[in-house]
Amino acid sequence: MLDTGVPGWETSAWLAGEAFCVRAARARGNANVFCDPAPFALRESGAPALPGKPLPYLAPPDPESRRILLVGTARGAIAGVSVTMFGETATAEVHRLPATGGRKVGAYAVWLPRSGAARDGMNLTDITEVVGRDSAGRIVARLT
Repeated sequence: MLDTGVPGWETSAWLAGEAFCVRAARARGNANVFCDPAPFALRESGAPALPGKPLPYLAPPDPESRRILLVGTARGAIAGVSVTMFGETATAEVHRLPATGGRKVGAYAVWLPRSGAARDGMNLTDITEVVGRDSAGRIVARLT
């Protein structure tokens, strides 16, 4: 379970072979499952890395909601992530996913404000910073 921070929603993620899957579910039972190719950086061990900006995973987006669910991945010793979009920053714990070959991979989920008329109320360029920190709080990875 990645996130239960928004009442009525539960989010989980897993690796299935070379796919990264996300399940976003309303607590009442309506669930959406998405499986996309896992970022290449997750397929091998290496230094801490954020393979890309988190992606929106609600389909269709809830038109009543002013927030959108973003799910991202991390490799290595990243314990927490902060994501800034539309001037607001949300933080999340990175949850470890089972992986083979000694790889350390994880996923995180954040809810951030929607804005604009884009498909999901946001574009990836609206995410201005993603920061990964180790368990001591030191910055070990950053995307802008």
